[in-house]
Amino acid sequence: MNILRLGACAMALTWLGCARTEPIEIPGLEDTRLSDGTCPTIHCNTYQTDALPLRGPEAPTQALDQEAIDHLWSSPIAGGILDYQYPDGTTVFWVSQVDRIMKLRLDEGNRLQKITEFPIEPKKFPRFSPEDMQQVVAKLDAAKVGTEEYDELADEWNGYQVEGLRAYYAMVSNKGILYVSNRNGVVAYGDAEPGNPDSKIVKLGQYVFEKLKLQLRLKMPLPIMIGMNVTPDGKIIAVTIDGTVVAIEPDLSKAVYYTLTDEQIWNSVAVDDDGGIYVPGTRKLHKIVWKGDRFSDDPKDGAWVEAYEIGSLDETLRAERGSGTTPALLGGPDDDDKFVVFADAANVNNLILYWRDEIPADWKRIPGTSSRRIAGLLPVNFGDASLDNSYSENSATIFDYGAVLANNQVKTNEKMWLDVQLKMKDPARTPSGIQKFQWDPDKREWKVAWTRPDVSSPNSTPVVTTENRQLHTVGLKDGTWTMQTLDWDTGATRAVYTLGRSERYNPIMLALQVLPNGDPIFATFAGVMHLRIGSTAASQDEASKP
Repeated sequence: MNILRLGACAMALTWLGCARTEPIEIPGLEDTRLSDGTCPTIHCNTYQTDALPLRGPEAPTQALDQEAIDHLWSSPIAGGILDYQYPDGTTVFWVSQVDRIMKLRLDEGNRLQKITEFPIEPKKFPRFSPEDMQQVVAKLDAAKVGTEEYDELADEWNGYQVEGLRAYYAMVSNKGILYVSNRNGVVAYGDAEPGNPDSKIVKLGQYVFEKLKLQLRLKMPLPIMIGMNVTPDGKIIAVTIDGTVVAIEPDLSKAVYYTLTDEQIWNSVAVDDDGGIYVPGTRKLHKIVWKGDRFSDDPKDGAWVEAYEIGSLDETLRAERGSGTTPALLGGPDDDDKFVVFADAANVNNLILYWRDEIPADWKRIPGTSSRRIAGLLPVNFGDASLDNSYSENSATIFDYGAVLANNQVKTNEKMWLDVQLKMKDPARTPSGIQKFQWDPDKREWKVAWTRPDVSSPNSTPVVTTENRQLHTVGLKDGTWTMQTLDWDTGATRAVYTLGRSERYNPIMLALQVLPNGDPIFATFAGVMHLRIGSTAASQDEASKP
């Protein structure tokens, strides 16, 4: 049993901040290592790979009927469908949203069931009940995409993506505690009756970021959280737009801060097994190292900094935010070659492969690159050498020395705010293209493995199921939302599952996930979508027949 207490502030090279919260008993906060679930955090693991060690759906191509589409209506935007298994074997899915925290599970018929929810007071928008969202979606679906009527309905949601910063980043610990971003801090939620999956949800505590001098220079009223991860020793790592990296104690009592020089941060971070933290600044990629009680940027500890290319479109189209991708780690603990994969901010993005630890002594700098640390650099052009503009907002999907990026550049070059995402079905806006890159360890070469310019994954990170080597995407085909499964090795289509034209299927920049039974599940504009097409789902249907 831990007692959450106010921590004392102290100045240091990397300084300590105070939590602002009331003392409360919190069991389990001595450890924030991730749950053993399939996907306990955004991108599913600290490497940020979106790789799941299970089999994905193998049903043939089909239009899914309402029996297969299991939709739990709720409000927009969620920080993933994060799973935790209780001691009695019950698996619960924690879902963080702007206006509520939910616990879900699958019932005996393999359908989503809400156990309970904890309401959160909204800021600028109201709370949206399931009935509210059904009405919102019905109006959008009744209007014709591209018309003034449709645009007015979609425009009402401009700004909700900022509200979403209170929900996008979350993780579940191995003690079953949910940690959620709250724009300017981290909030912990758990069970009123610890160990009981049917328990009500309670707020356990909160850490509020201290205001730093750097924010005053950047004229930001609050430090706004933009990413979350966890170190091997269980410290919560949060990053904020003003360029700050924060290591927060599991009991939320105090934190250590590190600030980047003259940079902001607009993406989350990857963390390796030795405490290396890969931080995407708006001009440089930084590796800093967590030393148990402090951050180090000393090369002797393995830290480094690498500038990346910034194109003219970064200022004119991308608000000078630099790279759009969260770094992802390629190469596991037992692999000889270990890298970090990251897209730059060139007009046509390059996917860059950096040696993440010591550079091999015999490695020679690749001609045309800026550093020996670069092991590979290739344009993300989806097979079109004449392309003059590409941009990826989602991080690369990583497995087996391969990395996949999808095209998130709206054809109209509009910012990917929520109102624009609700207009994505308009062919004049829909981006298309998926490309896989591969490291060849024998030739020590970074190359293009395959391209699919015809496949659209416009606003959702794909996921790979490693046991049957499938890449899964949610995208658009002729204005209809689909889930498509590709062969990881060849890019060939294995199956296309047609969902429908309704905006209830729109994943709005959130990652697809797959459950152990092979069923896909993902958060959408209107709640949580569960597709009953895995092997276990089919067998349960057969068993339930009289």
